[in-house]
Amino acid sequence: MKTAIIILVLLLVAGYILTALYLYINQRSMLYFPHKGPSDSHDTTFEIESDGHTLKGWVVNPGWQKAIIYFGGNSERIEGNIEAFQRIFPHYTLYLLNYRGFGESDGKPTEAGLYQDGLAIYDQLKAEHAHISVIGRSLGSGVATWLAASRKLEKLILITPFDSAQEVAQKAYPYFPISLLLKDKHDSWSRAKKIDSRVLMIIASDDAIISREHSDRLAEQFKPQQIEVVVIDEATHNTISTHPEFFDSMKSFM
Repeated sequence: MKTAIIILVLLLVAGYILTALYLYINQRSMLYFPHKGPSDSHDTTFEIESDGHTLKGWVVNPGWQKAIIYFGGNSERIEGNIEAFQRIFPHYTLYLLNYRGFGESDGKPTEAGLYQDGLAIYDQLKAEHAHISVIGRSLGSGVATWLAASRKLEKLILITPFDSAQEVAQKAYPYFPISLLLKDKHDSWSRAKKIDSRVLMIIASDDAIISREHSDRLAEQFKPQQIEVVVIDEATHNTISTHPEFFDSMKSFM
């Protein structure tokens, strides 16, 4: 009986260690879900170089002094926003960037790499535009907060944002030491106080991917007079952009 218990305990420990090892080795494939390949939905494209990688994206409403950079969510076809952005931001030039490893951009996504991509596009556009604002959705909210803490932005819009990838992952895997295992933490919470631009946060009431507590915790880090929070009822993480209030709130804020 004693031997059987010892064997059972050893098997459980071995299973735990193997599962933790699996999470560690495969974490980036579990964190990033890049879509691949070209799209023919829009003709006006651009390219930038970032840390030896060629990144590709789309330009909407070219020629205006004010610009908006859009950082999309995981597996999002960012070009799907082009028609709506043309309509609600007629006096802004918008740049929709595919991160490294997404779309036709080469490379593989990592936290440091995505941040470098955000910095590369900002620094290139700064010479062309007097004012730059940023929209970041889901995964893109992490890139957006990092850029906002590193460079001067006019306005910042965060869509279904999270406090940190570590906090989200820890809730999903409560029995594992995520702080020790996770390489890409995307910690927006810790850098929020470094951001001085005005902020609009758009939250989906029924978000099952980024639960409300993670967005609320991030919102609390901003000064009350700095941030406006819009909660869209009956919206989920992936359907939030189908609600009229989604684009209306961004248009009003900008």
